[in-house]
Amino acid sequence: MLLVEELAARGWPAAETLRVGGWLLRHTPTLTRRRSNSALPLTGDHGDPALVEDFYARRGARALVQVSPAEERTGLDADLARRDWTREGATDVLVADAGAALARTAPGEVALSDRPDAGWIAAWAACEQRPDAEEHANAVLARIEPATAYARAPDDLGVGVAVCERGWAGLFCVATAESARGRGIAGHVVRALTTWAVDRGARGLYLQVDSANAPAHALYERAGFTRSHGYHYRVAPDQGASGTSV
Repeated sequence: MLLVEELAARGWPAAETLRVGGWLLRHTPTLTRRRSNSALPLTGDHGDPALVEDFYARRGARALVQVSPAEERTGLDADLARRDWTREGATDVLVADAGAALARTAPGEVALSDRPDAGWIAAWAACEQRPDAEEHANAVLARIEPATAYARAPDDLGVGVAVCERGWAGLFCVATAESARGRGIAGHVVRALTTWAVDRGARGLYLQVDSANAPAHALYERAGFTRSHGYHYRVAPDQGASGTSV
């Protein structure tokens, strides 16, 4: 579980990262996405939350902790709860055997590229109704170091990203245009990205999905994914709602 979390942090890199006191501190001032602006615990014995508070205070940002894996961070979660940090953003991390995912998904017409060109960014913005897609491309996607593939279905009806490293491939940004949902396009995207990843030595897949997103859970279950663990966020007192997405 910890390996997957570290790979996921590299697969969705922050603009600034600092490893100190058992934390991976992440800050991306141009974005509000939680995973780009939160502290991830790296050791079994969690670090001092005061380090997190100081890091974000110095940057004029909210203090936010990704309590992950939640099943192994009950002490940290309880500590933050005692400090009145608010719980939000429950997320499930799903994993699959890459070979099994290939056997359970159907091929379709999906184009792959090794960079997010303007067409891919526009398709992602449309599929997720994400006006900040270009900002994410500049602040996050351009920083990814491992091998990466960008998938785009015909007519911009589906997109996705795979980041391959150390025998694992993380799937990010898998989305289908609202008008095309229920037609199997997301499954085609997952199949194309998985094929690409297997060709590069990946044996396992992982992804992150909102715990309340029942349609996404059903899609990934059909593709052979099962729940590995969960996580949620804790935001420091008086900080308010802390951002969007997983």
